[in-house]
Amino acid sequence: MRLSPRSPLVLALALAACDLEILDPILTGGNSGHASESGPPAETSTGTTADSDTTAGSTCASNDTCTTYDSDSGAVFVVPPDPPAACDVYSQDCPSGFKCTAEGPPPLDVDSITCSPVVADPDQAGEACQVLVLGHYGPDTCDVGLFCDDVDPQTGTGTCAVMCHDNSGQPQCDADSECFGYHHIPLCVPHCDPLLQDCPAGDSCQYAGVDFVCLEVVALPANQLFEGCGGDWYCAPGLSCVDSEAADECSSGPDGPGCCSPYCDLSAPTCPGLGQQCQPYYDPGQAPPGLENVGVCALP
Repeated sequence: MRLSPRSPLVLALALAACDLEILDPILTGGNSGHASESGPPAETSTGTTADSDTTAGSTCASNDTCTTYDSDSGAVFVVPPDPPAACDVYSQDCPSGFKCTAEGPPPLDVDSITCSPVVADPDQAGEACQVLVLGHYGPDTCDVGLFCDDVDPQTGTGTCAVMCHDNSGQPQCDADSECFGYHHIPLCVPHCDPLLQDCPAGDSCQYAGVDFVCLEVVALPANQLFEGCGGDWYCAPGLSCVDSEAADECSSGPDGPGCCSPYCDLSAPTCPGLGQQCQPYYDPGQAPPGLENVGVCALP
């Protein structure tokens, strides 16, 4: 996953507002926002415009883009729509045709969460998607309850990931995934087996409190066997960040005081370090179903 639970969601290509590259427009209805090329609105016989929304000093309807006309100066002004109301990403409480998601440039904060229009024929979970403004978190082409994740900063393409939903106050995902709160964008990340490392390319199977889930390797190139680390997310897939005393071969480095050491199978234990043994990863009786044989190589 490109979103990291340990640092703000950051895209490598963060463009300034004046240099945004728009990939595809989103049409939300209402006027185009451009002044008419044929001149100001036609006046009625009483000297007022035919539409009260185009008179001098008028206000426009909420959530719509319109124009105003100053009869004294002849100037035509474009009035942008009011900003969308904040929303709840868990309950997806936006109006029909909108979804609660993140938009705008980094940094990601509560003001980034908004009701965003759902595009026609939106992409579904697991399908390729597009972020419509390079360097921004959104809008994107995913359906309601989905977020365009694992985004290539050069092309704006990614994959639609499922956002956690709220069931009686508890964030929920399906049985094959776990809810992770990614700085206001909670995503359902898949469970995995650290002995199989059965995660998508670019992710590794990392410990997440109780279970193992697929998370992004933050530092690339990833640290290799016995190299220093500050957490599992620094180590290459198949390696866990353990205490540097877990192996005589451990080397210190700028990434932290730990050491990348392999996971191992307690039913067929093998370890690369001199004197290392396959030690149980979980305390007795604490391993989730299917992970009872997970161990990590360390000195006794």
